[in-house]
This record gives sequence, C-alpha cells and structure tokens, in this order.
Amino acid sequence: MTTAKLPVNGVTELVLEVTDLAVSERFYTEVLGLPVLERWVERKAVWVLAGDTRIGLWTPQVGIARSRPGVHVHFAIHVNEEDYDGVVAHLREHGQHVDEVEFGGQARSAYVEDPDQHIVEFWTWDATKPNLGAPRPLTENVFGL
Repeated sequence: MTTAKLPVNGVTELVLEVTDLAVSERFYTEVLGLPVLERWVERKAVWVLAGDTRIGLWTPQVGIARSRPGVHVHFAIHVNEEDYDGVVAHLREHGQHVDEVEFGGQARSAYVEDPDQHIVEFWTWDATKPNLGAPRPLTENVFGL
C-alpha cells in the first residue's frame, strides 16, 4: 500500500462545543479579538475567524455527517514572533491566566483556557519546520511540564 499525499493546504474549520453561547462569543470576540463571521440562530451557533480558519462555537448538537463539536479541545493559532509579546500582554490585560512555554529557543507558546475549558494556544512556530524539541516552561507551574 502506498501513501498518497493529499493536496491539503490548511485547516478551514474547527468546531468547539460550548455550554453558554453568549459567554463563549464574548471570550472569542472581546478577549481574543476574533471577528464574528455569522450567527446561526436556528442552530444556536456562532462562527468566528482566526486567520483563514473558521472556528464554530456550537451548543451541543449533531451536524452534517453525524459530526459533533469537540469537547475539551486543544488547538493552536499561529502568531508572528514580533507580535507574541503583545498577544500575551493583551491576554493578561483581559484577565487571562497565561502559561508560557518555549521550544528549543526557536518558538514560544502562550496557553489560555476558554470558558468551556478548551485550551487555546498562540504559537510562533512554523508548523512546516521540523520538531523543535522538548518544551520548557517560561512561567511557573505550567501543567504537564
């Protein structure tokens, strides 16, 4: 069996399950500053945009092809190195606890938790590059390190 490479060029959409749509929308728009693309009133869902990726905030439901939103998801949003410190400062100014990690002195990550305990990571790493090695905490008491 040969492994074919599909002509994939990015992630278009990610859907998260949320318990309180209004609280989650405020977090993603006011704290993270992501714009609302659309609201699905009949489906109780809101779509925000992170770069070129749509993030769906859905109340518990089953979607097309029996899909379900993710529960307790960890996902990373790319930020440029020159913007990283400003992102971290913005998150802290909005009352977020930020865990910071560095990878081989080549990339940094900031982790925050959304209202439904999804972990949102802001990462400077170019995902097309090789593994950067083991993470090292930059802040105290980073869980898992």
